[in-house]
Amino acid sequence: MTNDVKQFDASTGQFIDPMFAVVIATAVNETFVAWVKLGKIPSLFELSVVSVGYVNLLLSWFGYHKSIISRPIQGGLRFFITVILLPLYMVSIILYNQDFKYVAGVYFVIFFMWTIWEICKHVEYKMNYSPLKLHMRSFNLLVYIAFLALVVNNVAMIYFSTYFDIETLNAVALFVIFISIIILRVSKSPGDGEGKLDKIRKEVKSLFFGSGEVRGESEGS
Repeated sequence: MTNDVKQFDASTGQFIDPMFAVVIATAVNETFVAWVKLGKIPSLFELSVVSVGYVNLLLSWFGYHKSIISRPIQGGLRFFITVILLPLYMVSIILYNQDFKYVAGVYFVIFFMWTIWEICKHVEYKMNYSPLKLHMRSFNLLVYIAFLALVVNNVAMIYFSTYFDIETLNAVALFVIFISIIILRVSKSPGDGEGKLDKIRKEVKSLFFGSGEVRGESEGS
């Protein structure tokens, strides 16, 4: 019996992978390659911003594939959102030497768009959901708060004499964003009854070595 539902991801998966590769190549050219050419040594904070950006980019790539395997795309909206997200991933990396509130703002948009992506998935599969609850998940709130804290502190610097040390606040905000990325990926990891650390280890192993599941091939093949 044939499936009458059009699986939109049959073609978009082949299109998205090269786009991820282009984003990674562009980001590498704007960071590591540029540093080598200019003989520049980035600061610890700049290197941290870039590292978090690459972690997010790579985990998003793998997360995209895992998501469309479990819930194949049935319409165009999730695909278009992914296309919008790709340059945002790149921007979150190449803005490493700019005011960090701009980077935090990019992550604000990324997490917001991820939630819209989830809402579209729920609509496609007629799943019960609350848009507000999806937006109010812990990892979203942490990123939203981190960005707003930087904005408020920037306003305080301009109009008031009381404000937090910007370097310290930037470091805290970056750490919060990194933790939010990890919480998001752990929350999407399968394995009921497993501890959080076990899930993280499982995700890292899957990232580098695959899931280890046997798909029916013989050992000698």
